[in-house]
Amino acid sequence: MKKMAKRVSCVSVKLVKEGGFLYKDRVCDTSLSAYDLFAKIIEDKPDEHLIVACLNTKSEPVNVSIISIGSVTEAQVFARSVIRNALLSNSTSVIIAHNHPSGDPTPSKQDINFTKELKQACEYMRIRFFDHLIIGSSGKFISLREQREEIFI
Repeated sequence: MKKMAKRVSCVSVKLVKEGGFLYKDRVCDTSLSAYDLFAKIIEDKPDEHLIVACLNTKSEPVNVSIISIGSVTEAQVFARSVIRNALLSNSTSVIIAHNHPSGDPTPSKQDINFTKELKQACEYMRIRFFDHLIIGSSGKFISLREQREEIFI
């Protein structure tokens, strides 16, 4: 019996701009400048949000994107979602952040494990993983690059 031909779709994959905002610092190359970029978007959210900033070779933000919205205690995320945004943005580095609705920015074991996983994935794709911020409330945040430097070496 002869097999029938299969139709294959031709598609394109692209990012869609959904707005924007002014960022006072042109570059995002410190944990404080990253906090300033992310805080206005996710600091007071009632559920966990994970966001990525894709940067160009001058450490200027090209775009930001919410990758995952979860519950009060967690947001499910995969390294591939962060990598996909970086590749579609043609960016050379990324910074991620997520909020802890409890207000306490202390990293969980899952936060540490995901940071390690993303670091490996970024290395493989030759994308620099600059930092992972955990944002609490009232201006409190933790930079995993500063707190757990060994992950980023």
